[in-house]
Amino acid sequence: MIRSATMKLGKKTLKLKFSTRALIRIEAENGGQSFDTLLDQLITGAGGVTLMASALGAGLNDGKGIDPDQALDLIDQAGGVRSLVPLVAQAIGAAFDVNSGEDEAGEAEGAGEPGKGAAAAEA
Repeated sequence: MIRSATMKLGKKTLKLKFSTRALIRIEAENGGQSFDTLLDQLITGAGGVTLMASALGAGLNDGKGIDPDQALDLIDQAGGVRSLVPLVAQAIGAAFDVNSGEDEAGEAEGAGEPGKGAAAAEA
């Protein structure tokens, strides 16, 4: 199962999950580029505000997504894109099993099989 990342924003709790639905939406909104490419751009910041807004719009609401305009409003409410980078980083780690070395040793709780990726975890 893919886990969510959470962050408090005022009275709201944002839940960001890079579910399969979210990944497909992000790819569609970004010219059909593979999520691997887009993930690299998210991590390095090369995708800019547009990619960040797309990722948030697709993955918020616990992976069900929100309206693109709502995502833009949340970015502004948070104080800008940089304020949401920790949330995105946490969601990437949750979705893509960043701690797979710990998983293999049986130390991580609730994680999927190492190396299976987000798509296999949803199937």
